[in-house]
Amino acid sequence: MEFYECKVKYQREVGDGKLQKMNDTYLIEAVSFGDAETRVLEEVRPFVFAGQEVEMKSIRKVLYTEVLPNDEGHYWFKAKVMLTTIDENAGKEKKIATGILVQEVDMESAYKAVNKLMKDSITDYEITNLQVTNIVDVLSLVKNDSNL
Repeated sequence: MEFYECKVKYQREVGDGKLQKMNDTYLIEAVSFGDAETRVLEEVRPFVFAGQEVEMKSIRKVLYTEVLPNDEGHYWFKAKVMLTTIDENAGKEKKIATGILVQEVDMESAYKAVNKLMKDSITDYEITNLQVTNIVDVLSLVKNDSNL
């Protein structure tokens, strides 16, 4: 399976009957671009104000080696981790970038979660970038589970 970042635009009704424009980003685990589009539209349709349309702004494939959900987390953070390996043919160190998505309450907690995941790694690693994303939810292929 692969991950797709889907950006959608729609209007939803807020508390006092007013409409609010939403530009939301979802991470979808899917088998294709079409599957990702179908799933994200199904996800947001219940929130769309009657008579309004959902506009699919973009869909792009993204590479994450791990997705770490946390029900207590408020934000999704993207970590770029550089793994140090040895190229046995050349006899030199080689750096390989990998992406990890983690749901946490703040930057410090996200950093700790990535370190906890990587602590038993057989290769050296360095977290070179950690930033909050605008992802509002992650939808896996597992039924009855809004997060991975």
